[in-house]
Amino acid sequence: MENRYKQPLDKKAPRNHMALWLSRMEKPPEDWKSFLFYAVDTDTGQGLRGAGFLLSRHGRTVFGGYSNGSGAVWFPPLPAGEYQLTETRPPAGYTPAKKGFRLQVDVSGQIRISGVPVERFRMFHKPAGEQKASFSIIVFDVKSGKRLQGAAFTLYRDKTPAAAAVSDASGFVRFYGLSRGVYRLLETRPPMGYLPSGDVHTVTVTEDGAVTIDGHTTEYASIGSSPALYNIFFQKQDAQTGKPLQGAVFELLDGEVVLYTAVSNENGEIDFGSFPPGTYRLKEQTPPRGYRVNGHIYTVVVARDGTVTIDGVPAERTKIPDKKESCLLTVRKCKENPEPVSGVAFRLVQNGAAVASAVTNEKGEAYFTHIPQGEYTLEQVTQCGKDSTAPHTVAVHQDGAVTVDGRPSHTINVN
Repeated sequence: MENRYKQPLDKKAPRNHMALWLSRMEKPPEDWKSFLFYAVDTDTGQGLRGAGFLLSRHGRTVFGGYSNGSGAVWFPPLPAGEYQLTETRPPAGYTPAKKGFRLQVDVSGQIRISGVPVERFRMFHKPAGEQKASFSIIVFDVKSGKRLQGAAFTLYRDKTPAAAAVSDASGFVRFYGLSRGVYRLLETRPPMGYLPSGDVHTVTVTEDGAVTIDGHTTEYASIGSSPALYNIFFQKQDAQTGKPLQGAVFELLDGEVVLYTAVSNENGEIDFGSFPPGTYRLKEQTPPRGYRVNGHIYTVVVARDGTVTIDGVPAERTKIPDKKESCLLTVRKCKENPEPVSGVAFRLVQNGAAVASAVTNEKGEAYFTHIPQGEYTLEQVTQCGKDSTAPHTVAVHQDGAVTVDGRPSHTINVN
């Protein structure tokens, strides 16, 4: 097939005309791509018709074109290299761009204009006459970096409000159409759940429409907001007596992520410190000594008005209980060598009646659990009844402590 791009150079063709382009290039490789960008109004972002552009390389014109009704400026495929993009004519009623732009095409066909991917590049234009200025603010969370919606700002000239705007879902606050002068920028309402900022920013607009914010030339400023934090705290206590318990370890979680770990003090108080509004999970990791772990998972809600509830109860009234560990008594039966003896029965007697019994296992151990408070006699039992071995006195105290024959112990060795 004949290559339709192989045409003789028409020296009479206008240098910015498509015919000149077609007369100079072979059929482009597949990875060469046509592209476009947009000429737009600085304040409104609306596309502008009639802006003229010239693309050159090494001082020679490569292509020229104009923006259409939507502001789009189209260019044909380009070989890899570096080019100069210049605006030759601004849209009607607008000032021309003051500088040229560097256009780069890499070997993969990717195109950048002044370092910006071509699909995101915009050629901004300001109306002719007195230059109205515009600028933006990005509002973000100082802890997470998340952009914040709903922050309200007012721009004052002298003491009179000149403009007001609220941050959108992307955190942007935008001000348009500002005349030359000096302004003060104040936050009049923080994002919901965040602390108000008392900072005052100075915005200066020059005659040519340039903007400085706090002395820095920039198109936008970043302003951080601190989340309003509220304390999560409660008390740990004995389930039966209400006595405060020290040494309980709790975890505060966001989903499955542990945010903080805290331990109850001598007054049973657990304070996790300050957290932003949200819903959290609370669980006991380690109980106080002598107590069973509380397996319940509590829901903590920190509301935006500052109230904190734990399973629906205000945090300041929340008492999380633990039950005492059930009493455990171990009896070990051994021969003289000492070899463990299995199958030997024992019983606990109170007021002449047997209240519990257990038989030694292959380790020679018999276990008594859940022993109520009181005094008992431990007896060894044979097929003929009570063994002649001297009985032991066992006492279970109110705090769960166990004494055997008057001495603290949870184990009795019987020969």
